Amino acid sequence: MEKKQPEYFVPALIGGALMGVASAIPFINCLCCLWAVAGAGLSFYFLNQKTAFPLKSSDGLLVGALAGVFGGLINALLEIPLSPLYIRIGHRFMSSASKFMKELPPGWEELLQINYQGLDFPSILLSLLLSCLFFAFFGALGGLVGYSLFKKEPPKEIKDETQLPQNPGDSQSSL
Repeated sequence: MEKKQPEYFVPALIGGALMGVASAIPFINCLCCLWAVAGAGLSFYFLNQKTAFPLKSSDGLLVGALAGVFGGLINALLEIPLSPLYIRIGHRFMSSASKFMKELPPGWEELLQINYQGLDFPSILLSLLLSCLFFAFFGALGGLVGYSLFKKEPPKEIKDETQLPQNPGDSQSSL
């Protein structure tokens, strides 16, 4: 009996969408590694529900890494319009932190004066590549976590424990 290959695309896309969107939302993105692991675990859960046969740990790694690539793409695309917001949040944080620090490194004030100039094409590509690598790594870990939580156990063979004699005629006493 030949096993079919599981369909990785749809579960990976669902988990990748969860991790990409949740990681791009300000203040929720502080738990970005958690979102990557959770999205990949969810991908394995959906894959496991769609598949009739037991999956292997390599399936968890693959669907998790694929979900991570989708999550990295979605995250990078969502961060482009959110970049001005991130920079404003960073400015507020640095100005608040400067009130509580006694000694600031040289050039600290210059960081507060940086304005958003927009993103250029090389920085978008670099951000996209790093996001995909980062999310694929943590997605693979999340796929393994999902495998350990949601894997189906293979059906156990039922063995008959009763001992039957080899030759039924031997069990009868002969006169």
